[in-house]
Amino acid sequence: MKRCLTIVILLIVCTASFAQTLYYDVVKGTKKLGDMTVERILGENSVRYEIDSKVTFRILLSFTVDYESTSEYKYGQLIKEFTHNELNGSSQKKSTVWFDGEKYTLDLNGSRTTFKDRIEYSVATIYFQEPKDGQKVYSPQFGDYLVFEKINDNQYELDSPDGLNIYTYINGICTEVKVSRDFAKFYFRMTPESLREIKQNQIGGSTPVVD
Repeated sequence: MKRCLTIVILLIVCTASFAQTLYYDVVKGTKKLGDMTVERILGENSVRYEIDSKVTFRILLSFTVDYESTSEYKYGQLIKEFTHNELNGSSQKKSTVWFDGEKYTLDLNGSRTTFKDRIEYSVATIYFQEPKDGQKVYSPQFGDYLVFEKINDNQYELDSPDGLNIYTYINGICTEVKVSRDFAKFYFRMTPESLREIKQNQIGGSTPVVD
């Protein structure tokens, strides 16, 4: 009886949510600088995204950048997103945006603003949803929208106050990000194992609906 009950509980949990994880190496030339994982957890009428990365640079001195992000969508709308950057263990930038049913509130390093635009595409969704030319994406870290520009088939440019990123997609999934900064140029490149899953359609992405 206990065994049957356990099986039923497991079936309920598996039905309620389903997780997919993408793995990336952070590389500069032939040198690996770090790792990033991006997870999408699909529930009934909801999606949760979790991003975690750690990158170490050595330019005269060594410094390590840790980044984490969690976000929740319900019925295609962002409900809450949290991002946090650390440099050598010290907090650099922290942001949280949440929807209360009428408006969004953004807390960016302790400073709060409100707005009523509906957010359906934020930075957290970039890895699982290929954009379109002119697609707006909300960035809690900058407290504003950024705009994708298509530069090739399945390849898009995104300019931000930090610098320029170029995103490449296969089957709706981001497989590479070329990052250009004043101090370095490097790549977030999908691991061969994850890339194999994408090419075999074991993990599928999508293109968001744009009004």
